[in-house]
Amino acid sequence: MIRLLRHQRGAAAIEFGLALPPFLILLMGALQLGIVAMARTGLQHAVDEGARYATIYPTPSDTDIIAYVKSKRVGLDPAYATDPVVTHGTQYGIAYTEITMTYARPLNFLVYQTAPVSVSYTRRAY
Repeated sequence: MIRLLRHQRGAAAIEFGLALPPFLILLMGALQLGIVAMARTGLQHAVDEGARYATIYPTPSDTDIIAYVKSKRVGLDPAYATDPVVTHGTQYGIAYTEITMTYARPLNFLVYQTAPVSVSYTRRAY
């Protein structure tokens, strides 16, 4: 009996089996955070380009601005992106155009899927 307790065969396989699930969850979490960071960057790029486009002369229509922002989406799945919202206003007597866009994507881990994580970006162009 004591001889069986000292037996070490198979210990590495058991340790690997215990360490693998937490490692995979951490790996999937890092990948999902990368997806959110890429979405934030793509969203910011599209809205910034739309704000730059809104300042050219002659001033484009809201429909043209929305189409331009949609064409500049990089790394965004269109199924999770909302259409850009263009609003106009004045601040201190100066007219501005404000563009807002939201991207809401659920995070997909190996064992479960979270509620959608929403990333929103707004840019104001004078």
